[in-house]
Amino acid sequence: MMEDIIKKLRAARKTKGFTQGALGAKMGLPQSHISQIEAGKIDIRLSSFLEMARLLDLEPMLVPRSLTPAVRSMLSGDKEKTSQPAWQPDNDTEELS
Repeated sequence: MMEDIIKKLRAARKTKGFTQGALGAKMGLPQSHISQIEAGKIDIRLSSFLEMARLLDLEPMLVPRSLTPAVRSMLSGDKEKTSQPAWQPDNDTEELS
């Protein structure tokens, strides 16, 4: 899972046209630190992760595990018809009149 996050950060950095040095400068970190994060040699601190994501126009989100398939389906843009929708309304809601 962490490898996927690192890959997405690296891809977003490249898409934005930032070098590791430029991103590091914006974050107040040396280029070597960004390189070590992207190589998976060091664990990124949460505060650094959030700042890096913000600079790369990414929105980190915490999604309940039970909703992960629905979120992935919506994000992938999968247009295939399925027998059930990716989400279901709560059963305990009252009907609107």
